[in-house]
Amino acid sequence: MNFPTTELEDIRADQAIEAIGDVFKEVRPEIIFLPDYNDAHSDHRKVFDWCFSCSKIFRFPYIKMILTMEIISETDFGRPENLFVPNFFVDITDYMEKKIEAIRIYDTEMGKMPFPRSEENVRAIATVRGAMSGVRYAEAFRMIKCIVKDDFYY
Repeated sequence: MNFPTTELEDIRADQAIEAIGDVFKEVRPEIIFLPDYNDAHSDHRKVFDWCFSCSKIFRFPYIKMILTMEIISETDFGRPENLFVPNFFVDITDYMEKKIEAIRIYDTEMGKMPFPRSEENVRAIATVRGAMSGVRYAEAFRMIKCIVKDDFYY
């Protein structure tokens, strides 16, 4: 959509919602992953608001699940009255080393310990989320919507 990063507050909501809706019509996602609505980053909150506005079942009936993601150094610095409490976990034990390789691509976003986005802290949060869900490493999400039929979502 070529919206300028860190300047989303200058985009009109109706323009963004229409553009996102067009993408949804083309892609027809069953699951959407969004930044959490309590994220400390204002652009992340805008993306959540716009995408959530596009998730109405009568407009986009194929969207069966909405999850918000945990973003180290943003989600954990959200407003205290609505902290991120995950209720959906994905076992990433078999993919942890690939995740570490992938985050190294974003070297300008990473820092040295104790910076929140350090390799050590990425491993630490995956370990904690794994302990919460009974696996070695996990990623955590907040489930906002899930439509279930039979044994799982549509």
